[in-house]
Amino acid sequence: MSAPAAPKGLLPRLAPTLATAALLACLTALANASGIPELLFPELGALASVVFGAPGGPWARSPVLLALTPVLTAVAGVLITRTLPFGLPALALTLACCLLLIRLLRSPIVPAISAGVLPLTLGITSWLYPPAILAGTGALALLSVLRARLLPAPAAAPEPFHGGDAPLRAWVPALVVLLLGGMALVHLLGSRLVLYPPLLVIAYESLAQRQHCPWRGRWSAVLLVTGGAALAGLLLQRSLGVEPPAVAAAVLITALLLHLARLRCPPAFGLALLPFVIPAPSPAYPLLTLAGTAWLVVVVAASGALARRLRGREWPQ
Repeated sequence: MSAPAAPKGLLPRLAPTLATAALLACLTALANASGIPELLFPELGALASVVFGAPGGPWARSPVLLALTPVLTAVAGVLITRTLPFGLPALALTLACCLLLIRLLRSPIVPAISAGVLPLTLGITSWLYPPAILAGTGALALLSVLRARLLPAPAAAPEPFHGGDAPLRAWVPALVVLLLGGMALVHLLGSRLVLYPPLLVIAYESLAQRQHCPWRGRWSAVLLVTGGAALAGLLLQRSLGVEPPAVAAAVLITALLLHLARLRCPPAFGLALLPFVIPAPSPAYPLLTLAGTAWLVVVVAASGALARRLRGREWPQ
């Protein structure tokens, strides 16, 4: 996920964030009016921020995959949640199915992992979930196509997606360690939110796509921004409820945190929006997610140190 060129002028810089906030606010209103809470998909904040911010990027240039990849992983997630209890086998199977779908489709939409894991995390078993995801991703894809026709982006060389630039042996063991330690923390702290869905998106990009990971070497900033986004989302949900202004404010605050930290980490939007889909989120939510992120930092650092020691190759942290 390469960084887009910074647009000139205040309004062009704010437009992607405002568009993301507006889209999520509209979906929240629709979810409230229809009684289908699944319409509010937290990772859509990450998808929209990149699609609106980089209209010439691989996500915006793949509208069909943008719309359908999260839906397919959502189907897998619901099926596994209806079949297996929450635990390491179910989580590993869900993650494996998501990654397999992404690789088979040659899809650049890595946040689809979150769509597959969310049902297991929150216990979602309704078959309304996949079409609800499609409503959001389909709307985003349609907006992307309309923008491309009305305001064509400058021509750029294609950025092919190969399912990760590292061989499987270089990152799968670290991912297994992340899941094992994460499940231990889940049992220790008593909450599935330690392994919150966007964490697995962050983990995949940090381990399998490390050469192109936009937050590479910025783990302190990642901890601060994701922790701040989680806290902002929780406070807004508890004070204003699941309402469009609160969701829009969560998007805006997360964008501000990312700007102040000079960090590009789209999954932070998912952390800010997750409290709006959790039934009665715990006040400990920011600390639980921070524990998961901190464990990921340890795993990435340890796997990098081991790789350098065994093979003498540089592994970016």
